[in-house]
Amino acid sequence: MDGTPHRGFHVNEGTYENYARQIDPAGEEIRGASSKHVAPNASVGGDGFSALGDETGFSSAYASRMQSLQERLGRVAGKWGEMGDAARQTAVNYQGVEDDQAETVNRIGRDIQ
Repeated sequence: MDGTPHRGFHVNEGTYENYARQIDPAGEEIRGASSKHVAPNASVGGDGFSALGDETGFSSAYASRMQSLQERLGRVAGKWGEMGDAARQTAVNYQGVEDDQAETVNRIGRDIQ
């Protein structure tokens, strides 16, 4: 240790932005999967579960469960998008801190001269 108690950390330029670009498509894929795979199967019409399905309430329970699954997938997709937005905001915040620190060091350098 060189006497400095805090070493800080370094983030390569573009890291947060690259991460956001990499995860952005996942949210849309999840939303698309819900539309493509869950929505078409959200209800069973006709005699899909036979008359017994209607009599026992299984058909409506199934439809309710599938609707719930669609809603949950929609929330997951939304949260995935929020992760990308948070990464982009972190990049902005990080750059702001870097700019402030650079200005402080430059000001100290000018004051010393």
